[in-house]
Amino acid sequence: MGTSPEEPALPLIIVHAEAAASARRRVSDLLEAAGARPGEVQHLLAVIEAGAVEGAHAEAAEDTQVPTGSSDEFGEGWLAAVQAVTSRLTHIADRTVRQARATAAAPKSPLAASSPPARRSPTAVDAVGEEQVHRVLEAAERIFVSLTGYTGYDRDLSEDILAVVLKAVSAEQQDGYVRQLEAFAEAYRERLVKLYSRYGPGGTSADESRCYLTHQPESVVVCERLDTVPLWLDGVWNDEIDAELTLERFTKYWRFGL
Repeated sequence: MGTSPEEPALPLIIVHAEAAASARRRVSDLLEAAGARPGEVQHLLAVIEAGAVEGAHAEAAEDTQVPTGSSDEFGEGWLAAVQAVTSRLTHIADRTVRQARATAAAPKSPLAASSPPARRSPTAVDAVGEEQVHRVLEAAERIFVSLTGYTGYDRDLSEDILAVVLKAVSAEQQDGYVRQLEAFAEAYRERLVKLYSRYGPGGTSADESRCYLTHQPESVVVCERLDTVPLWLDGVWNDEIDAELTLERFTKYWRFGL
């Protein structure tokens, strides 16, 4: 009788993830037992997590020595990759703390505090109505114009783009999406200002022919969806909009170009 082969060990990162989740629950229980409020507990844990991400950022940022014997082209790619990773880590650390602050500040009902809501898979929508498109576009226009002062965009194009991009918003979130977008714009106002001042109308690196989204108000919605459901956005965009490079370039601007 043959022996069954040994199962390969789990990747180390999965082991750490499970241990971290267990430790997080344990620390949360201890802090709440000591009298800390749930919102305060979550904020403290988020700050610790953000600090760990920043530690990884610092280590990655030091890895700028290109392997010996590499070509100039390889060296440029190496440094660009380091910059991309460190920029993303900075964004993740900042987002972790911001989300924790928002959660801690949000009012909680007694029921919500005692029993977390059941998790459900988001419900996709087959089509987004004109009324919803117009409602979101009006909010996006207010945000975009307040940040750029620019009104020379193509509104018909905005409606066409939003009819697709809003398919990456679940049916459960559609009604409250304008408020969600406004909260996002408020939380990331400084980052949006940097985006448009560099790549938007009159920006230092503006090139509308390569990426028209930077000159359109629906770009605010694209930024929010990139931070929330990037794969879902990528899927609906590539299925219905014949401009894959436009989204790809805009994603690089938003994630790594600031």
